[in-house]
Amino acid sequence: MTEMKKYAADNLLFLREEYPEIYKLVSNRSASPELFRREEARNGQANLVFCPEGQTPQFLYSRYDPGLEADRWAASMEDGLREASDVLVAGFGLGYHMAALLQAFPDKRFFVYEPDLDLFLHAIEAVDLRPILSSRQIAAFAMGEDDVTLTRLLLELFKARKEGFAYAVLPFYRRIRPDLEKRLSDMIPRVAQGYNADLRTVSHYRSEFLENLIVNLERNLRTPSIFGLKDACRSVPAIIVGSGPSLGLSVEELRDAKRHALIIAAGSSVQGLLHNGIEPHLIVSIDPGEPNRKVFEKLDIRHIPFLYAPTIKHTAIKDDESPYLMHAMYSIDVISQYLMEFAKEDGVLYSTSSVTGTAIQAAIVMGCTEIALIGQDFSFPNQQYYADGVSHVSKRTQQRFLQHAKLTVPNVAGGVNPTNRSMLSLKHDVEEIIRVFPEVVFYNASPVGAVIEGTVHVNLGEWLAKHRHISLEDNWLKDFIRTRLTPCSREKIAAIAGRFGRMIRETKAFHETLLQVEELLGAGSLARPREDWFVRFERVWSDMITHPLYERVFSLFLMSEKIHMERNWEDMRKEPDLAVKFLRLQHCVRPLVQGLLKLVPMAEERMEAVAEKLKMRYGVKV
Repeated sequence: MTEMKKYAADNLLFLREEYPEIYKLVSNRSASPELFRREEARNGQANLVFCPEGQTPQFLYSRYDPGLEADRWAASMEDGLREASDVLVAGFGLGYHMAALLQAFPDKRFFVYEPDLDLFLHAIEAVDLRPILSSRQIAAFAMGEDDVTLTRLLLELFKARKEGFAYAVLPFYRRIRPDLEKRLSDMIPRVAQGYNADLRTVSHYRSEFLENLIVNLERNLRTPSIFGLKDACRSVPAIIVGSGPSLGLSVEELRDAKRHALIIAAGSSVQGLLHNGIEPHLIVSIDPGEPNRKVFEKLDIRHIPFLYAPTIKHTAIKDDESPYLMHAMYSIDVISQYLMEFAKEDGVLYSTSSVTGTAIQAAIVMGCTEIALIGQDFSFPNQQYYADGVSHVSKRTQQRFLQHAKLTVPNVAGGVNPTNRSMLSLKHDVEEIIRVFPEVVFYNASPVGAVIEGTVHVNLGEWLAKHRHISLEDNWLKDFIRTRLTPCSREKIAAIAGRFGRMIRETKAFHETLLQVEELLGAGSLARPREDWFVRFERVWSDMITHPLYERVFSLFLMSEKIHMERNWEDMRKEPDLAVKFLRLQHCVRPLVQGLLKLVPMAEERMEAVAEKLKMRYGVKV
């Protein structure tokens, strides 16, 4: 056995330095002999026998020459991978196939996914992995059975890819895990659609997102986090209400539900609820645009608990002194996380494009383990866009949306509903959140809406009948908020104000560097640039894109432009003709520079205004 572990020490030292996240998964663990048994092939290479209980054992590789088998497989992949610049490889095993791919396709980047930790532990002990995993062609390596791990790897791939993309499943995984390829074929388009939707959303709302995150900072300091209500609603089911037509079909059930379940109004659904005389226990709102201000402009909701994310349109909250106003931070909200100096106990939510996804997480934070969805139709049943009473979008605009709803989605009645890409994107966003919480039971109570993956379809009245033993007082949630939630202390506010002051100074310095980049690009356009001009430009450009504020804040809101720049940078640098090189440089960096020139001055202006508010309200130094 000692001989069979001869590579473990060297591999672990290498992983600790080069793949620290993988090292955390494998350190202090040994391969189990139960599912995989190690043997040697005829040529002396390590091999594995897959021996699940009750099944015929089978070798993962050739019994004679695993390396040659892998080389032949790599050669057979020529047609499938020819047009791809980036390749997802499902499976690593003992590394033979990966080594063959690296040799056969030296111009490609590989994103490697190994679902089986125990299989990789055998590789650590039996094979020297350093020559393979040290290759610069391997852009990322992820390990784990869960969908979250695979999703993160796919997102890395989508951000980095230049041109075509392909994936390959290793031959032995096709035999021992025949479901893996279907899992990939299902997940890849779903994650790609979500990723592209997120890029479009951030690109469309970039100015609003950034402005809201900055302006809402002062509000965050005087409102508590919802994480102070952790487990306050344990044993209480939740109903998350959307704005779809099924809200109007469930009014009587919702009116009755208030004493038996936590009713959460997701975004504009509060209009429909109040229109029917139903006051939710909690309102959740996150949307950054002007339509969200219109949702709340005529509503008297100061007395209703209200949860917002700092992405919310800052003018949407008009009852700013409400004692029931709370916030929740997102995992991608790097501005708030940096300035608020979060501790682990503060907690953050997964970033979602749908307010329903945020409302689900809020319910789970509060301890709900059963969640019913109503008004979450993600389609237009009976050619209706919203429930009656939801009025922040004009009837004319709704009709235009309905006329352009050319897609369909399966509905809960066994037919199909018309829908559009935006609705499908929101549906997928909610389904992704549902997948993250397998311990929670989700119900789709809509009688007319789209099928939602991960939910059990129920009749709302029948579902409520099972929870009639729960009796909630009128102000039960408000009492929790008053007794358990507190805003920031004066000491923490002073510390945050100090960090905010440093951020303002950093922004001014970054702006100066950005203007130098713009000046150099302008000068280069007036004359044919020489080699020394490119040297000077790259020095200033490097100062800009390595600036902490660019990495921490601005690149997030210019992700499309950043990806475009990174995909084309190396090709531009390698261009020998200086005139062509300059044209490629302009194409490469101009979108990012123009985006920064719009965002940075606006950010400076909003930061200065917030700094004055902090000084006036708290008397702190910024």
